[in-house]
Amino acid sequence: MPLQPVRDTFVTTSRLTHHYVQWGEQGTPIICAHGLTANAFFFQAIAEELARDHRVFAYDLRGRGLSDQPEHGYSVPIHAADLSALIEALEMEQPIILGHSLGALVALYFAANYPTQLSKLILVDGGAPLPWQKAEDQPAWLAAAVNRLGVAVPSYQEYIQRLKAAPFLGPYWNEFVDIYFEHDVAPQSDGSVISRSYREGILEEGRNSAEARPEEQWGRVQVPTLILRAGQGLVYPDDQLLSETAAAAMQQAIKNSQFRNFPTLNHYTVLFNVEPEPVEAMRTFIA
Repeated sequence: MPLQPVRDTFVTTSRLTHHYVQWGEQGTPIICAHGLTANAFFFQAIAEELARDHRVFAYDLRGRGLSDQPEHGYSVPIHAADLSALIEALEMEQPIILGHSLGALVALYFAANYPTQLSKLILVDGGAPLPWQKAEDQPAWLAAAVNRLGVAVPSYQEYIQRLKAAPFLGPYWNEFVDIYFEHDVAPQSDGSVISRSYREGILEEGRNSAEARPEEQWGRVQVPTLILRAGQGLVYPDDQLLSETAAAAMQQAIKNSQFRNFPTLNHYTVLFNVEPEPVEAMRTFIA
């Protein structure tokens, strides 16, 4: 039986209203920021382990899940400002910040620009410049994730079957993937489903991707940092989001950083408890 959240609710900050989930009721808080088209329940699997002695929070970024979806205003610096306001609204003192994919870019920017608001930083398969210059050069797996947005699928069952056909998801499907995608969609009156992620906001974010400037942020991080890389390709052997070269550059530039590579895990499975090593690395680093 998956661990049930102790809170599944909303908080209004000085900027907007976020949906957030909390697992665990004691210990140092950990705040998790998800990827481009994801939602807070992407972190259910690691919460199963970390919430034994930590309060694990995950929130829907603006334009995702059940959080507010402003018509405009999507970029990494904006997300980092949202995170700062969220920490203040929840009255936290220097939580650990964990970010995956886009969330890693947000967490990195936050650590560099709001250095007194966190105690440690965990970057999971992200935090480096994107390995493509134009939208048309995106890897196939990312294009598929974006292309599903705004498109109604006749039923949830069909939605899931389409996802299970992906080589980077289907063979590794487990209860945590189920939970994540259950919260990914909004049912429609005709029985169809549609992703809750705001397509236009995500496209705007892509146009504003240069504002993240991750290589400029690395040297400004002041807290201990853990970098985790998923080394398995998703559709092709070399279509990882974070290359070994970029990960090495991050580790060299971020003071007091550690690096772990997981060659048999991909961009998604690295956090879906397919193998125990990633969350074990987090526990060791946090301790």
